[in-house]
Amino acid sequence: MTTGSDAGSGPGGQGHISIGVMTGGAAAAGPGARAVDASARTATARPSDSLDAPPELLAAVRTLREHLRTLTPTDETAEVDEALAALEGDLDRTGRAARGQLEWLAARLNAGATALAGLASAAAVAQTLSGLLG
Repeated sequence: MTTGSDAGSGPGGQGHISIGVMTGGAAAAGPGARAVDASARTATARPSDSLDAPPELLAAVRTLREHLRTLTPTDETAEVDEALAALEGDLDRTGRAARGQLEWLAARLNAGATALAGLASAAAVAQTLSGLLG
């Protein structure tokens, strides 16, 4: 945006504003002018960032969350349960999940050296995620 001491040098002696590129926002010029930004900003995921999940993933996630309750609570199980709860909500609402969310969860479930490794339901979720992520 350009304004300055040359405000009186525009066409007809009026001030001027020059905006190269603008996304959202507002601009106003002239005596008593007022700009109000009423733009709406929305973010949409690229198609590859969000994946359609098979219905069996939601069922497997719910089963794993039930089985997690049988383990002694740790920071690890709490973190995984929180991620599973978020995934369950996304799958229930949209049938889709963010690729990054699935990759994070798959890495935790495939670690092998965790309390989760002993749960058959963890293996079922990990297997479904592997197939989904390719």
